[in-house]
Amino acid sequence: MQIIRGDDYQSWVYAHDDDLIVVDPWLTNKQVFPGLNWLLHRSALQESYLVKNNLINKVTHIIITAHFSDHLDLDSLNQFDKDIHIFTTHEASKVLIKNGFNNVTIVKINQSYELGSLRLRIYQAGKPYHSTTFAYSLEDENAKVFHESHMFNKNLVIEDIDACIMTIDKVKVFGIVQVSMDIEQAKSAQLALNAKYFIPTGIAPSRTKGLISYILSIKEFDSGNDLLPAVCRQVGDTLSI
Repeated sequence: MQIIRGDDYQSWVYAHDDDLIVVDPWLTNKQVFPGLNWLLHRSALQESYLVKNNLINKVTHIIITAHFSDHLDLDSLNQFDKDIHIFTTHEASKVLIKNGFNNVTIVKINQSYELGSLRLRIYQAGKPYHSTTFAYSLEDENAKVFHESHMFNKNLVIEDIDACIMTIDKVKVFGIVQVSMDIEQAKSAQLALNAKYFIPTGIAPSRTKGLISYILSIKEFDSGNDLLPAVCRQVGDTLSI
């Protein structure tokens, strides 16, 4: 399996055999809250991996981990065929179906799904998004990757993880509710998973602008710090496991 950084924020691409799976795709130059640019927006610093390599039509499956606009970007999703198989949450499914996507599976916690040559397993996310998002693992016959885009659920017991994708930039809403892990929490989660490789996601949350950004307190990890050796830092970087 190949793990590929899809953009300079939090999109991921997996390649195995004839399957190409993308998670929370962002393909445009600017990501905005639908119709409300002033509320939330983020500009890309680099072209997405799928666009740069002309691979949009090669994608076989899509995983949408949340209904929030920075995970479910309709301007990006509308570049895919409406028949593409999408695995997502109940809330996100309503948005997708309303916009013409007709092959949507609502995933369930602790259930597994076949995505061609890869197997997707769904886990409960950590609080506060435990009821609205999900974490997952994706595996082939040789390796397994785990991805949590917000807060790690400490109650999870998962075996045979080779690589983990998690946040390292601490974000709190109103300075109270934490929605993204800091470096120490990330290191603890990696240890709990016994994962050899660590891959950071949700990079540089301070680059997200708009009214919502004013209610966030952010402490970003210094990307030049070697306290947490990580791979796949740049768009298009690939890890084969």
